[in-house]
Amino acid sequence: MSDDNDPAPDSVLRLDAEEYEYLRKRAADHQQLAEKADDFASKTIHRRLRQLYEDRARALRLVLLH
Repeated sequence: MSDDNDPAPDSVLRLDAEEYEYLRKRAADHQQLAEKADDFASKTIHRRLRQLYEDRARALRLVLLH
């Protein structure tokens, strides 16, 4: 029986350093997707996602350094 509070199988908890690298990779992925996108809306969405991943990685790095 599954508990609704259990994380989904694809939401894996990573160690802090692994999480930082994951966030940086996702930011780079969205940068590439923005560069390849043909329409303005897609470019905007991918740029925003890139910024969100970069911001989260930056915040995590501050936590890791302190």
